[in-house]
This record gives sequence, structure tokens and C-alpha cells, in this order.
Amino acid sequence: MQVFITTADFEINGISQPGLPLLVDENEMPMGVANRYLLWLIFDYGKCNSPATWRNHADALCDYFSWLETNSTDKQPLCWDDEPRMTKSGKETSHLALYQHWCQNDYRKPDGYPLALSTINTRTACIEKFYKWARDSAKLINWLPYLTQLKTVTRSVHSDPFAHTHTQHQVEASQLRLPVHKKVPKVLSLDQCKELLAAPMSKTVRCMAALILSSGLRRNECRTFPKKYIFDPSGLDKRKRIRIDLDPNDMQLKGNKARAIYISWAMMSELYEYTQFGEGPVRHKSYYEKHGHKPTFLFLNEAGDPFGQRGLNNAFDKLSKGWTDERKIKHPRVLSFHLNPHKLRHTFATLELYHESNAPDPKHPGHTKGQGHGLAWVRDRLGHASISTTTIYIHCLAQLDTYELNEYQREIDRMMAQEVSYG
Repeated sequence: MQVFITTADFEINGISQPGLPLLVDENEMPMGVANRYLLWLIFDYGKCNSPATWRNHADALCDYFSWLETNSTDKQPLCWDDEPRMTKSGKETSHLALYQHWCQNDYRKPDGYPLALSTINTRTACIEKFYKWARDSAKLINWLPYLTQLKTVTRSVHSDPFAHTHTQHQVEASQLRLPVHKKVPKVLSLDQCKELLAAPMSKTVRCMAALILSSGLRRNECRTFPKKYIFDPSGLDKRKRIRIDLDPNDMQLKGNKARAIYISWAMMSELYEYTQFGEGPVRHKSYYEKHGHKPTFLFLNEAGDPFGQRGLNNAFDKLSKGWTDERKIKHPRVLSFHLNPHKLRHTFATLELYHESNAPDPKHPGHTKGQGHGLAWVRDRLGHASISTTTIYIHCLAQLDTYELNEYQREIDRMMAQEVSYG
């Protein structure tokens, strides 16, 4: 059982549909019911328009169907549409509940560590959606392999003293969901930021890291960031940040939701220089020679192609974990800490919250804008759907001292302007 990505040869109603995640069995035959669901999710379910989400559902179904196949016997085959069975203890248990138990207690990742509870919940939610489709849309079953309970949820967009009065509604929640306690995100200290930007890496990866630190872009947003957004900032006030309006027609944005980000004059200047000299033009020329047209993305990999989903993660892994090249030569880690793109986003959010909360309030001289303004500002910069998601960064402030909070962006700009050698 495996996930495969369709090529341009795959057609639906005569129209080419490349890039779709579908399932095949060990004989490379299509998995009928699973693929019916995935095609429904991609084309008929209007709320799901993210290729990353499609892949998450495909991966979850692949893992679940593989588990069913592995645990089947001639005497007792396990099929996805088996109704919950009575156990020896007299309790009805579904295959999905047993699969979740296996994920929590027996499954180990390649590095030997167990799956995070949040990961198990994500997988379970994807499989539950498949069963809900099988019951409600496909009419293949008339039951669900999990119990639900009604929960009251407050839909709050802004944090205020009257949050309890906002419209409440009830949602159906699965009882299989595991309790997860949110951990405070880790951020980079100022010394770690300096270590990162001084480490030997390509100019491209260095610019991508600095851009996320300066703007809070997500990984996919950074790797699909358009070249046309970059310009020569000469003549603009160096003390003012530059607004960039992100458009889902130009790049990948979560939920196709447009938003604005702000970067420093120095950051824009550095990115403009990247497009004009050295590695940037070389990679863009390579792309043009392969495809016959200019690339739209600002950043390309060493081969002159767009970065893959995990391209930036892999580059950061080499820095923080080391790597082995094609000649079996081991290269040691060059960073003393673990790094991933989201840690840079968390760092930006924490710094931005501090600065916007403590910015002078022009309407009330002698006062700052306050944390409420800071949270709303950061929510909009990050593209969060709700301010409740953004409030986690209040707890991140304790990880940085006042000097770090005040000097961070200046240090990023200073180090990006330094002449360094790129590998």
C-alpha cells in the first residue's frame, strides 16, 4: 500500500489532473473506495482546497488501510467497513479505535520516538472524515466507528472582556480524540539567530531563513514567494518597514486567504540584491534553460527547480543534524540547536507581539498600544483565523530578555548585510 502522485497522463473527463495523491495496493492497483473519497475531497468538498491537506488525508488512509491489511488473517480478515465487534470484555470496539490504540502504544517513528498525540489526532480525524463520507455521501455504510458528543464552542475573533457573550454554537466532537496539552512554542534566542545566519549555507537558504524571521511566513509561503514582489527600495525611507500584499493568485497561502506582511528596508534590499547577483540569477537561468520560460518563484533549489514540500526542512536538517552525501561522506552538524521553518515563524510572532504591544499609542500620548492591539496585529500578519491561536505567543515572551526583544531585527539586518562565503 502506498500513496502515488498522478502525472499529466492522469485524466478525469478528458482533462489532465496531475499532482493528485491517490492510493495503490502492493500490486500497484488502485484502491477503489479510498480513491473515490480522495477525489470527492479534492473536487467536490469545497472547504478543502489545500494540496497539503489532500496529502495528509491520503497518508492517513494509506497508513490505516496498511494496518488493516497487516493485521488481517485468513480466519479473521479486517475490512474498513466491518461494524464494531464485541470484545472478550463485552465492549464493542471498532477497527479505528484499535488502530488509534496501536498508534499511541506500539508505533515508533524511524528515529525510535512515539507519535505525538496531536499527530495521532490528525490521522484519526482524517479517517473519521472518510467514514463520515462513506455514510453520508457515498451511502456505503449506515454507522460510524466512533461515538460523538456535543460540545459548546464560542466563536471569538477578537479577545475582549465580553468574549463570553459572543455567539456560541454546538459542534459534534469525536470521543476518540486524545487530550493534548498545548506546549509553548520554542523560539530562537538572539545568539541562536546569530549562529544561524553565520553558519555555512547557500545564499538561497540564508535568505529564506531571514525572510521567515522577518515576516512570519509559513514554509510553503516562503518556498512559493513570488519574485515580482521584490524591488529596489532605494529612495524609500530606511526607517520604515515595507508593506507586501500577499495574493493567493501569486503564491500558496493557507486557506487562499490574502494578507499583508511587513519587512525592513534592509531585508528588501538584500532580497533585491539576491535577484540581481550570484546564486539567484544562476538558479533562475537554469530554470529557464529547462522550461523555456522565466520562473515566478523567488527561491529555487540547487537544480534550478522549485523547492519541494520538505525542501526547506531538509536544508535545515542538514544544518542541525548533519548529513551524508552521495559518496557516503558524513558531514557534521553546524548548528548547536534543532531548527525547522516553524520555529522561525514562532520567533517572528513573539518579537512582533512585543514591539506592537509596546509601541506608543498616538491617540493617547504617554501610553502604549497594549497587548490587545499586539495580538490582533500579529494574528493578521500570520494569517490566523482566530486570535485565540495567537495568544500562545504571550507565553513565548518569557523566553527572550528585553535586550533580545529590542535588538533582534537590527541584528538580522546587520548580519544579512555582512559579506559571507556561501557553500
